[in-house]
Amino acid sequence: MSANKIVKKNTAKQPGFIKSSQFFFMIAILVLVGVTTTIYYKSLNNNFTNWDDEAYLISNPNIRTLHDTTLNYTLNQLFTSYVVGNYHPLTMLTYSMEYDAFELNPKPYHVTNLILHLLNSLLVLYFIWLLTKQKWTAFITALLFAVHPMHVESVSWISERKDLLYTFFSLATLCYYLKYLQNQKLKWLYYSVSFFLFLLAVLSKAMAVSVPLVFILLDYFSGKRFTLKAILDKIPFFIISIVCGLIALEAQKSSHAIHFSSFNFFERILFSCYGILMYLWKLLLPYNLSCYYNYPLKQNGMFPVVFYLAPFILIGLSWIIYKSMRNSKDVVFGFAFFLITIALVLQIIPVGGIIIADRYTYIPYIGIFFILARFINNLTDNKIVVLRKYKIPFILMFSVIIFSYCYAAFQRTQVWADSISLWTDAINKYDKYPLPYSLRGTAYYKRGQHENAISDFSNAISLNQGQANVYFQRGLCYLEIKKYNEAIRDFSSAIGIKPAYADAYYNRGVVYNDTGLFDEAIIDYSSAIKYNPGHSKAYYNRAGAYYMSHKYQLAYDDVLIAQKLGFEIMPGFIEAIKAALNQQAANSIRNL
Repeated sequence: MSANKIVKKNTAKQPGFIKSSQFFFMIAILVLVGVTTTIYYKSLNNNFTNWDDEAYLISNPNIRTLHDTTLNYTLNQLFTSYVVGNYHPLTMLTYSMEYDAFELNPKPYHVTNLILHLLNSLLVLYFIWLLTKQKWTAFITALLFAVHPMHVESVSWISERKDLLYTFFSLATLCYYLKYLQNQKLKWLYYSVSFFLFLLAVLSKAMAVSVPLVFILLDYFSGKRFTLKAILDKIPFFIISIVCGLIALEAQKSSHAIHFSSFNFFERILFSCYGILMYLWKLLLPYNLSCYYNYPLKQNGMFPVVFYLAPFILIGLSWIIYKSMRNSKDVVFGFAFFLITIALVLQIIPVGGIIIADRYTYIPYIGIFFILARFINNLTDNKIVVLRKYKIPFILMFSVIIFSYCYAAFQRTQVWADSISLWTDAINKYDKYPLPYSLRGTAYYKRGQHENAISDFSNAISLNQGQANVYFQRGLCYLEIKKYNEAIRDFSSAIGIKPAYADAYYNRGVVYNDTGLFDEAIIDYSSAIKYNPGHSKAYYNRAGAYYMSHKYQLAYDDVLIAQKLGFEIMPGFIEAIKAALNQQAANSIRNL
């Protein structure tokens, strides 16, 4: 007898059951919306950060043309291009719609993220209700999902809209699939809607490709027989998953985010096992959270001991899960849901520069939350006899945990207030890695706090001396405060690491130009043009250096090229060059 049939037998004859359930869910929805909004309301005033927001929004021309005759252009660009090594055109379309209405005001983007998180929390409530017909199990799972601090990254980070959107469509897909399993009427309609929602999910983020595997898990939990029809039903979903998965791999390759050569297969297995343990640990104790968890550093050729212990701990945990199958499907279902939905980011395929990320848990944690919720539900219903006398203390302890999660999540939303706050937090947690220093340095530079920026870039260089862009950025700071010798040194270091660094040549040329070394400036501007033929500023500045060197014809040629490339010429400059050319010609005639 399936779990659903048992529930029907116990509830069908209860008077007023439907009305009491409706009242319960009304209260549950109000609690979820109220508590979640309270946690995140201050984050609505957060700014953009320099952690992908620049590439997705601030400097992305493809989101700025969603109107009039450019609609087709926008859709074509969004659906045929990658952004930051990802293919998620539906997510980018939402940014286009917001930009069309609000341009670069960050508040509407944060509001949209919060609304999506609220909708996702309600979908978790409905999904678990469809799965179990237990209202408290559904509510507790949804509450944990809504308030857990590990989910703050997905909500407070504007660039993680893709997490929220793919989760919304994935959960809706699973809900309709459950309705397809549980209802005899309109099965074709539920199946079709589920398939359409799945298409929207994979167009929001490639992580949705794991949804068809969750279908198999739902079949198992619901007691559905493993038949040929059950296999055929899922084939269209798996075809879409394979196609979108291949596109996602190509997108990652396009940004050089996949780096097999960095670690061998054994090390990647260690990282995967460590990742699973860390995600489970941070679910229970969400402490020391960060936006950036780098790969471990070796000492004497060895990783920290926890990496080598992780596989054995997981083997022990797997044995416990296997033994639990005798009594219930809950633990197997919950852990399988977690593993299926997080498997793609466990670094078996090493993607990106981080070993784990808070955002990767957004959907996967639902499986573990479900296990905890079922345990609490069974405890309160006195189904766990041996723990009956501990029911009240356990409920009180759980309440304290929920309040602590809410507070920690509220505090975490403020970490995402701006770039400096974000990277200061990351540095306070992990100060042995260069990226947080360099990105905070960039934020300081944009604020005009050059001394702070120089300090951060120097720290980044001390941790990794092979970063051409960090030398370049520190050189820009020195240029701004007119420390020319230091600027030349840093631009030269950047060129030494990256010989075709056009902007480093250009800015070193600016330093030479400002110090009156026009011949050296011309050489560097020429190198910038060599490596970037469309560098209009280099043409314009070289024209100025030629002018100061009395090479007026070369100056005139360059200024015309700069103008053709779209550079705005300073009023009177062309006329000054022409006048100098005429004077030079007159002098030549006079000398004759």
